[in-house]
Amino acid sequence: MYRLAVAPAIMLAILSAIFLPVYAQTDDYKVIKGKQNETFTFPYQAANRDRNDPLVYTYEQPRGPSWILNIENKLEYVPRDGAKAVVILREAAPSEKYIQISMWGDESKRYQIAINTPELGHVIVYNKDEFGWNPDGTIAMGHANSQGLSSNDGTRIVLDRFEINGFSVSSIEVWGKEDPSELGNATGGHMTFFISFGSPENTPTYYVPLALAIAMGGIMVVLLKFKRRK
Repeated sequence: MYRLAVAPAIMLAILSAIFLPVYAQTDDYKVIKGKQNETFTFPYQAANRDRNDPLVYTYEQPRGPSWILNIENKLEYVPRDGAKAVVILREAAPSEKYIQISMWGDESKRYQIAINTPELGHVIVYNKDEFGWNPDGTIAMGHANSQGLSSNDGTRIVLDRFEINGFSVSSIEVWGKEDPSELGNATGGHMTFFISFGSPENTPTYYVPLALAIAMGGIMVVLLKFKRRK
């Protein structure tokens, strides 16, 4: 009961206190590293790569097992049916586990979450064919060993405490084409990924139920932008 009552204030305080940014940049993406958070931005060209040649960001160390990831999708999609961007969170090899988030940019705004585990194989755990995600919101996903996997669609919780027997994020990749011969998916914009991580006692998922933290979604991105302006 105590955790629920103080959750928003504690979450804000922790995120503000641990935000110690270090800036870096490569030819493919911009990176900001903090003590217990990390952010990077992919250009729109990532969505025009095919599944066998994705744009990949690999963390120095796997992030987890407790983490919250915010995805800000500001891609300018090509105005055609089927234009999409696919985000895959992978564990370190030799693990076969991954989490796949697909966001279509046509009028449908279809949204899909799939997982792959040795026990289940590739399974779609959430799919909505129309008005599936909010381009003005922030996609949030998080995991904690005691609370499983939860996610929102930029507006509301769509996956709550789904058990996948642990998951630490080693890399994130983005692509959009099933085959290199397909048309492009985006003409501009970017995708920004902001992850907060750490041991349970030092991460927001310890202090609040994961679903509540995910529902608060864009709070980390707001803090990130505030710190950048300062």
